[in-house]
Amino acid sequence: MMGWSRVDQSAALACRHLRTALLVGALLVCWPALARDDSKISDADANASAEASGRTIYTHYRAIEAVRAAMDADQTMREDDRVAGEITLGYGGQIHVTVLDDASAALYRVAVSTDGVLAAPIEALPAPAGLSSNERAAAQARTTALAFDSPRCGDAYDTVVLPSSVEAQWVVFLIPRPSQGVVRLGGSTRVETEGDVATAWRPYTRSCIDLNPAPNAVAMIVTHLLDPTPTEIHVFWSLWKGKPFYVTTVKNGLWKVEDGRITAVED
Repeated sequence: MMGWSRVDQSAALACRHLRTALLVGALLVCWPALARDDSKISDADANASAEASGRTIYTHYRAIEAVRAAMDADQTMREDDRVAGEITLGYGGQIHVTVLDDASAALYRVAVSTDGVLAAPIEALPAPAGLSSNERAAAQARTTALAFDSPRCGDAYDTVVLPSSVEAQWVVFLIPRPSQGVVRLGGSTRVETEGDVATAWRPYTRSCIDLNPAPNAVAMIVTHLLDPTPTEIHVFWSLWKGKPFYVTTVKNGLWKVEDGRITAVED
């Protein structure tokens, strides 16, 4: 089993009352699961953590995609070459998306529902604006993770930045940007940060795996070698593609990931 590569300190598996009060519907969001040692966490607990984490990643990523689609429909926004990326904060039952420039200043802001619907038109700021303290911390985490020398599959990467259960730390998911419906499972990486330091990281695969199921395919299938059970990234990609994921693990057999839930497939 592949564990974490430690850079500075260990991360915890607990949930706490997050300072930013992330909400997905009525669900209090827990931070995502680590690659784990079988002796320390049960399959049931690992699956519950991966489910909550994967749904949270998807909710934030869907909000980013909704904002990009709206910006692409507006010629001025579409042609704005200052845009460098996005950060999200979840509070008040919504995902608040801030579009950044290369200097991590805000260019656009908008709130998005947890169903991926913009709550109002995108606000175009008259000039690049400063960030709140939480936004600055999230933007720094994004910058730190993107600069970290982890294996990549391709050049175009998206990020989902979430607060960690460890004080002053953040969790950044580096996600290869999907193209034409391709599931970019390979290259998906998790990086924990504190300021400008990456404190821990893990990959989710050992190679660049792309899955491109046919439109009429009923499910996706993959063998996962790094954990005894499916991870948050399998939950995320299953939700993103809208198809079940059958995941075979070396130790614990076959699992089904569907609608944000992980279940064992009985013989």
